[in-house]
Amino acid sequence: MLSKLKVAGLAAAMLVAPVAATATTFVSPGGSYDLLADDYFFNGQFAIGDTGNTYTFSFVNTSSTAALANVGATVQQVSAAFAGGVSFTWGSEGPFSIAQDDTDGFESEVLVAAGQTIDLILSFGNVIDTGKRAGGTADIDFAVEAAVIPVPAAGLLLLTAMGGLALARRRKTDA
Repeated sequence: MLSKLKVAGLAAAMLVAPVAATATTFVSPGGSYDLLADDYFFNGQFAIGDTGNTYTFSFVNTSSTAALANVGATVQQVSAAFAGGVSFTWGSEGPFSIAQDDTDGFESEVLVAAGQTIDLILSFGNVIDTGKRAGGTADIDFAVEAAVIPVPAAGLLLLTAMGGLALARRRKTDA
């Protein structure tokens, strides 16, 4: 009975561990962030009358290997809109444009070399009233996630290990 409780406790700990280890960092325009340290999120709410702007967010791959960086963004323009729309540039990808009055989004991924910095540039126009709801807001949200690309040598190491196990098994059956 005690061993079943230990197994159940271990299983519960393994389920909770990934949740406890991940967190989300909210980013600010003009900031520089370690690409692989966390998942990053921007939640911008803009009121009618706010002026347009261009924001730059820099992400640095501090690892010694390449990383695959993903960005997903949404723009909501229901009770307020961005005059001229919203534009995103993700490294060498883009611009991804979302027209005035549209509620839409995009996803993109870019390979970021070791030590390389990638910029996310967000440009938007003045926030105007759509006439649908008084005192409305327009929203821009994005999330950035990255993962290290496995080194090709890891595959070679796996094949070598499997070959060693096969050789050991063959020697055992010969004896």
